[in-house]
Amino acid sequence: MNCCSTGQSGVPVREAGLPVPEQKESLSFTASPGLPHRIFHGGACLSEFRRDPISGRRVIIAPQRSVRPAVGSGGGERRRPRPAYVKDCPFCAGNEQMTPPEVLALGRGGAAPDRAGWKVRVVPNLYPAVAAAPGGASPGRARASGYGVHEVLIETPAHNRQPGNFPPQQMALVVEACYRRGQALAENPALRYIQFYRNYRREAGASLEHPHSQLIALPFVPSELRRELERSQQHYLAGGRCPFCLVLEQESRLARRIVLQNDSFCAFIPYAARSPFETWVLPRRHRASFLESSVPERVSLAAVLEELLRMLAQALGDPPYNYYLHTAPLRSAPLPYYHWHLELHPRFGIAAGFELGSGVFINEIAPEEAARFIREKGKTDHEQSR
Repeated sequence: MNCCSTGQSGVPVREAGLPVPEQKESLSFTASPGLPHRIFHGGACLSEFRRDPISGRRVIIAPQRSVRPAVGSGGGERRRPRPAYVKDCPFCAGNEQMTPPEVLALGRGGAAPDRAGWKVRVVPNLYPAVAAAPGGASPGRARASGYGVHEVLIETPAHNRQPGNFPPQQMALVVEACYRRGQALAENPALRYIQFYRNYRREAGASLEHPHSQLIALPFVPSELRRELERSQQHYLAGGRCPFCLVLEQESRLARRIVLQNDSFCAFIPYAARSPFETWVLPRRHRASFLESSVPERVSLAAVLEELLRMLAQALGDPPYNYYLHTAPLRSAPLPYYHWHLELHPRFGIAAGFELGSGVFINEIAPEEAARFIREKGKTDHEQSR
């Protein structure tokens, strides 16, 4: 199946016990407030409550709010060209002496470590959030030593190439580096969970613009993951099936929220997306841990992720974003109720007082329309001219 293939369906249905209204509408992209906003013809656009079928989290879909007055753009804008090498960038090839000694390098061949020639390089974070030496950490206490591992995955030697604009096979090396570091850290019995994540642009938390992602390994399972695991287990005990597998089947059947897919992965905007263009990438094969993925699956994930990020940049003007992997705790037994996946959040707007106080997010674009917008506007110039 082609990486960019999508299904089509325009018939409103009931999903997760909630109605999906049909509206006659069109999309236009505006610089302010930075979101594709809906222009409705005939009748008011009403808000809608949705509940995430796995977490139980509620969101408010409120497309009428996207036409509010705003100062500046909440999204991204095309940035000026960058050079391939920056003299004072610690991540550029040739500046290896500016980082701690590498723990992994791919693509260099037999050359000496900490020298140029690599394609992906992993180094300890020079300013780590957690300390590498355990100090009697006891995560169950209210206060404990901040033990863990914090590493940077330098995704390319070139300062001016980002995912979505990588050379062929480059993203596959990035995914492979994540897998290899995960396998190595899983051998440490003091570590319980690894969070792989990427922050793109300063608005999303990146302090350096050179393409990189990060991992933090912790001696405990974070509460967000613990809740997701517990809810998934409850669904499994009630229905006998992995809830993520059920969601994947439903999204594949309806096809209204799918952005792109291939034989091994499906990228879609979830039914109860918390923010505009939130996208999940799920493997079709049930596995609880990313570390159980096969080589072909990792290559396939890289292809979907590279194309997804290209489409977002094309459609939304290179917005800031965060993505992260949710995966089973280290050394877990096979979990029939959990399914590893990637979640991506383009940064449009901020979580304000209502969201922080209630935990209920307001999304200004219906997921079905957001997916359609990315599919249409994310096409290459060649595809659009056909």
